Amino acid sequence: MNMWRRIRADWSTRMSNADRTRVVIAFCFPLGAVLHVLWVWRHGDIMYHGVAPPWAVWFWYSLCVIDFSVCWLLLARPRAGIVAALAVMAYTSFVNLRFFPTFEFQFNYVLIGLLAFTVLVFCSARWIWIRSRWTL
Repeated sequence: MNMWRRIRADWSTRMSNADRTRVVIAFCFPLGAVLHVLWVWRHGDIMYHGVAPPWAVWFWYSLCVIDFSVCWLLLARPRAGIVAALAVMAYTSFVNLRFFPTFEFQFNYVLIGLLAFTVLVFCSARWIWIRSRWTL
């Protein structure tokens, strides 16, 4: 059975609220990677970094690859996924707040979204760790 069918079949019958929250959080990671690539594509330059230092491009692209790994871990190995999600969000938030707090916008919606997602991951981690049992 493929992943999508399994998730859809188990969503209302076998998953608890913690399991469903973990699945939603898991898919937010690759969503962030895809949105980043679309944002870069919109600006017309795959090496675009605006006012950020040139290493920022490689930082963000490496996160795009890591995001897919975190998604898989959250679905297949929940506890390892939670640890990875916490580590990635802590590191990403630190770097973005330290080096790119204003990036190019007066009101940085990207940074606000990143921080809101970080808060969601950190606030739900303990609950998911304890209550979530479903795996792929």
